[in-house]
Amino acid sequence: MKTNRATADKSKAEILALSEDMTPIDGYVDVKIPIDVLWEAFNRPNTWNSWNKCFSWAFNNELKLGKQLIWVFEPIRWWFLYKMPAIATIVELEPQHKVTWEVTILPGFYARHTYYMKDLGNGYTRFGSWEKAMGWNFRLLKRFWLAHFTFVKNFSLKGAKHLEKVYSQHKSLGEQYLRLRKDWKFSVAEIRDEFLKFIAECSPLNPPLAQRGVSHMLGDFERSFPSRIEGLGGQNPPMLGDFEGSVPPRIGGLGGQNHPLVKQHWKFFLSLMLLLVVLGSGSFATWFYLSYVQQETVEMAPGVYAVLGGGGNSLVVEDGKEILVLDPKFPTGAQNLRRWISQNLPDRNVTKIVNTHYHYDHTQGNILYPSAQIFAHRQVPPLMMLRDGNWWKSHQEYIPQTDNLVNRTDTLKLQNQEVILTYPGIAHTHGDLWAYLPKENIIATGDLLFHTYYPFFDLGEGGVAIPQTIAAIREIAQKYPDVKFLPGHGPIATASDLQQYANYLEYLYQNVDNAYKQGLSIEQASNTIDLSQWHRKILPSFHNNRLTWATAKSNIRWVYQIVEQELDTD
Repeated sequence: MKTNRATADKSKAEILALSEDMTPIDGYVDVKIPIDVLWEAFNRPNTWNSWNKCFSWAFNNELKLGKQLIWVFEPIRWWFLYKMPAIATIVELEPQHKVTWEVTILPGFYARHTYYMKDLGNGYTRFGSWEKAMGWNFRLLKRFWLAHFTFVKNFSLKGAKHLEKVYSQHKSLGEQYLRLRKDWKFSVAEIRDEFLKFIAECSPLNPPLAQRGVSHMLGDFERSFPSRIEGLGGQNPPMLGDFEGSVPPRIGGLGGQNHPLVKQHWKFFLSLMLLLVVLGSGSFATWFYLSYVQQETVEMAPGVYAVLGGGGNSLVVEDGKEILVLDPKFPTGAQNLRRWISQNLPDRNVTKIVNTHYHYDHTQGNILYPSAQIFAHRQVPPLMMLRDGNWWKSHQEYIPQTDNLVNRTDTLKLQNQEVILTYPGIAHTHGDLWAYLPKENIIATGDLLFHTYYPFFDLGEGGVAIPQTIAAIREIAQKYPDVKFLPGHGPIATASDLQQYANYLEYLYQNVDNAYKQGLSIEQASNTIDLSQWHRKILPSFHNNRLTWATAKSNIRWVYQIVEQELDTD
């Protein structure tokens, strides 16, 4: 029996309305901006971070009912070392009135956030933010979530006032007038006040008592480093390790292990440190960041760098004044890669880009290199337009041009390096390339290889062919047994790792094929087939603007659909 989506959503909304887990965080400001102008600016989520400090990045170009909204939050306090990704579904959308999205990705957590507008006449608009959540997961970290919701509301309203200033100066809120706000400077006294305010909000004890203890510690820090700082910097910025190293004696020096303040309230100080660890290091956001967003650079050979993570892996080849980049990632990983190149390989130009296939996480970074030639297999441009046309139709100049398309094989020449591009046949997609650097004995496989992760299988037109993928991987591994391999996702690999991945695909495909032929349903197959022996890790992706996780169960389900399609075709 199918459940009506609208009925299910209404039910959750009604339960949330009756929930006593929290009082909604609500607020508004009135701004002198016509409502149509304000809505037009607000309807560009990928520019939110240019006027609203709570956002670090947003993926979507516009708001669409029923679509997933993907973005990243800044931390609620600058010393919390995290960026928090978020995924929500837009469940209400009334242009020039309101947008509501719901967050359900965390177990035991349900939240709704509404941004609303009201036309006040005479060119004035009311802009507001409303948010409420419920569930055991919410209750477990209620203080953090309340602080986070308040942080979002406050900076959203401040952002609207910033837009008011921009509009008063330019009579427009076009992207050319929106600038990233880089006024994130704090004095040590301001940092101290913010920290004490946070302690007062979170302390399970007497807030003034907690403030006195932390103020004593920060007072010593302020006297040691009185200069104005930006971030952790300043004219004489302390090393973070030095500051952290001073914390235990400072706390003990409230003063010393036997001080009555410490002795009486050791549970509070322990809870405080645990709270900061949980919020700053142990949260889901930190795990997500460290697992999938953070980039690591490995020099595979002189002038040849693997930039791992932040989307698909990238290969950077420096040769004289030229740089070749293979698979330049997607935002924000693409910007981080571009920044790394600028900082570590200055006075050099990126002259060549290679896209190993059409998928967004290997190609959208093309737009950061306007003067580079872009090389790919001849199937890549049509697949870009067929599968991701909404994005590429506004970036057509960054689609590989006809003169730079590869049929079977091609050799790109730099000053002293050759990069040989080879088409393996239909494999991960219908338009894959792998790249070989003979001088350094390095191969970049693109997504022919997912090393240590569960793979993503493209089920759409121009997508995967698993038996051909297995054959291509085995052929490369056998021909190049001593090469260092850069996979599309995961750490640097060996030929043995390629063979092991081929074994995994073979095991998966054969077991699903057998289950299908035995009459098992997709649910029965995913519950029966055991992939735990392969010890692979889950991997997120945002294909078709939706968060998708590659897991053991999703791998089985995807291959089941592939087998079903193949047998139906036969």
